[in-house]
Amino acid sequence: MPSISRRIAVLCFAAAIQFAPTVAAPSAFLDRHLDRRDNGTSGQFTSREAPYRRNVFFAGGEYAYNDVVKGNVKVDQIYVEQLIPTQGVTKPYPLVFMAGGGLSGATWLNTPDNRKGWASYFVEKGYAVHIIDYPSTGRSSKLPTRQTYSPTSVEVAEQYFTRPELYPNNYPQARLHSQWPGQGLRGDPDFDDWYASLLPLPPDNVYMEDATGAAVCALLEEIGSSYLIGHSFGGMMLFVIAERCPDLVQGLLGVEPYAVPFRSKSAPGNGSPSRAWGLTNTPVTYDPPVKDPTVDLKKSEVGADTAANVSCLLQAEPAKKLVNIAKVPVLIYTTEASVHIVFDHCIPAYLWQSGVNTEWVLLAERGIRGNGHFSFAEKNNLEIAEKVVEPFFILQSGPNGFKQKAKNVTLPRRDDIS
Repeated sequence: MPSISRRIAVLCFAAAIQFAPTVAAPSAFLDRHLDRRDNGTSGQFTSREAPYRRNVFFAGGEYAYNDVVKGNVKVDQIYVEQLIPTQGVTKPYPLVFMAGGGLSGATWLNTPDNRKGWASYFVEKGYAVHIIDYPSTGRSSKLPTRQTYSPTSVEVAEQYFTRPELYPNNYPQARLHSQWPGQGLRGDPDFDDWYASLLPLPPDNVYMEDATGAAVCALLEEIGSSYLIGHSFGGMMLFVIAERCPDLVQGLLGVEPYAVPFRSKSAPGNGSPSRAWGLTNTPVTYDPPVKDPTVDLKKSEVGADTAANVSCLLQAEPAKKLVNIAKVPVLIYTTEASVHIVFDHCIPAYLWQSGVNTEWVLLAERGIRGNGHFSFAEKNNLEIAEKVVEPFFILQSGPNGFKQKAKNVTLPRRDDIS
């Protein structure tokens, strides 16, 4: 198995490198972008990222015959960007970040208004950070014949992600949103740059789960047991990966995972059927065993169905237990003003009844107010990282961590990545 140290490495001291410009940038351009963007081509740009060593490689994938090119091509691999602290890795387990649907791993690097993102925050804390692009998405190879759908419309982005407070009729808690940087509307430079980052995503969820699960588990085979952080669509992928390689997953951190059990539902009503296996569209292991989820997983409607808090479709009791996913501790957090506050409660409820060690954090109860669905990019993103996310890693890495207590052993440190 090739080691990461044999990969092509790019030394990247993002906070210090200066490029000498050959042509002076137009003043109007600089007036708009100076001290706001990073990774620009002008030496006058300012980066707020942490200094790190950067490695780029691909994980997973396989060769398959393609009718378009009349030959074999490699498919389903994932692009991996590895960021290593310049002072060396001091934390025992790496981090793997998975973006929401229609986004690349770049979403974790910095915020729309060029503040420090979670990648830099955790690099500075001594973690080996890995950000990925999903198969057939972003910088990962695309199948020539695979169809993709358009990214989220501007209208949906404004109403549900960046300025939901202007649309309180969509869901009652929307009026509490206050943390998006800038105006959050088209024409605002921060919004326009963020919206430009949205990508098409293959619409076949079964394909995406199969390909992503295989590729991320291949990545974990190389870098060792890691914490996985998933936002929205990436949050659903957490459960796919924990099912397939639980011994390589140290813990799951779900940033409002889009994994409502058995259906897509964000408002009162029945919703549309989805995730036949409960939290995923692909098979997971239950005890007693499940052969046909439409027959073997009995369902029960639980709770009132209101605009602020929809009902849940859970297992009928006695509930079957998730075998592999239950080997991994889970933390899920939900913000005060995201549309997910309407339905996220269904996810920890399903995990609890299925025997999974799960903590559900409501940010408002921790005094963290006003956030929407993209909390990791909002004005108080580092407060969330410090008060909610990192404490989970610290707890689970210590002697009282779930996996250590379950195995009664001290897991090996992963500080040898170079």
